[in-house]
Amino acid sequence: MPVLQVIGNRPGAGKTCVIGALLSRLAQDGRVAGYYRPLSASPQSDPDVAFFARYLPGIDAGAPPVPAPHPLPTSQALDQPAVQKVAEALTALRAMAEVVLVEGPDLVTAGGAASPLAAEMAARLETRALLVFRYAPGLSTAQVAQAATFFGNSLAGIVVNAVTRHRWRQAQELLTELRAQGLPVLGAIPEDRAMLAVTVNQIADHLAGRFMEAPEGQGPDNQDAWVERLLLGGNIMDSGAIYFGRLPNQAVITRAARPDIQLASLTPNTRCLVLTGGGEPTEYIQVEARQRGVPLILTPGDTMTTVAALEGLLGRANPYSPHKLERFSQLAEQHLELAALEHSLR
Repeated sequence: MPVLQVIGNRPGAGKTCVIGALLSRLAQDGRVAGYYRPLSASPQSDPDVAFFARYLPGIDAGAPPVPAPHPLPTSQALDQPAVQKVAEALTALRAMAEVVLVEGPDLVTAGGAASPLAAEMAARLETRALLVFRYAPGLSTAQVAQAATFFGNSLAGIVVNAVTRHRWRQAQELLTELRAQGLPVLGAIPEDRAMLAVTVNQIADHLAGRFMEAPEGQGPDNQDAWVERLLLGGNIMDSGAIYFGRLPNQAVITRAARPDIQLASLTPNTRCLVLTGGGEPTEYIQVEARQRGVPLILTPGDTMTTVAALEGLLGRANPYSPHKLERFSQLAEQHLELAALEHSLR
C-alpha cells in the first residue's frame, strides 16, 4: 500500500491542513487511510497527533485504522534502530489502510537550519513525497525545483499554500514555470480568513481575561465560537447596525463603562465582547448577552492596551479544529488537482 510523506518547506507551511484535506478526500472516496507522525519535538504530547486522534474518527472510513504510535524525538538521528521502529509502525498501518499519510519533518527547522531528515526518510523508507511551500514574496522557481531534486522520482506533488490575494498572479506564474520543468504541481491554495480564526476561549486565554459568569455559576456558552475579525467599538459616525453588522464572526473590543456601544454591537455577527477597564457591564447588558449567546470577557487594561495585546493573535492561529479542516478541504477541492495525486497513490 502506498505511503505518502507530506513535507513543509518550513514550520507553519500547512502540512496539518493538507493531511486533513487528503484524509477527508480519501474517506469520501471510500478509501481507508492511516496517519502517522514519526518524529516530533514533543513525542508524548504532540498537538498534531492529539488533533488527528481526536477528530479523525468522525471522518467515517477515513479514521486511522490502528492507533498511531508515539513519535520519536526530532533530535534523534535516523540511525538503524530509529528507521526500524518507524518501518515497523508503517508496516502495522499499511496492513489495515489503503493509504498511509506520514507527517514528515520540514525542510528547514524552527531555528532556520536546513534539515535532511525528510529526504532521508523518503529514501530509506521508500515513501512518496508531497512538498508544501508556504508562499512568501521572493519564493522562486529555483528554490522549489532545488527542493524537489532531493526526492527524485518519489516526488508525488507540489502545493503552494497561503497565497495572498494580491500575490495570486505571481504564484500562478511560479506554478507555470514549475510545470514547464516537468514537476508534478498540484496547485496553489489562497490565503483564507477562516484559516486565521481563533476561538473566543483563545482570546480570553491570550488576554488573561475572565468570563462574566451567569448567576447560577455556570460558564458562558459559545466559548468555542470562531472569531475571524477584531473590531474596535468606539465613537462611530455610522449607526450601530451598519457598523457592527458589516462582517461576520467578529469580536468587539470596548470599555466596560459603555453600555450604549455594547448594546449596539450585540448583532448576529458578534461572537464575543471584550470589555476593558476592569469594570463589569450593567446587568441589562449581561442579560442581553446571555440571551444572545455572546460571551463577555473582562480585562483590566484600557482599550488601546488590549488592542495592542491582541495584535498578531489571528496570525498565530492553529489548525486544530474540524471547522478549519472542513474549510481547508473545500479550498483544496477547488484549487488542487487531487485526482492526479490520488491516481499516483494507487
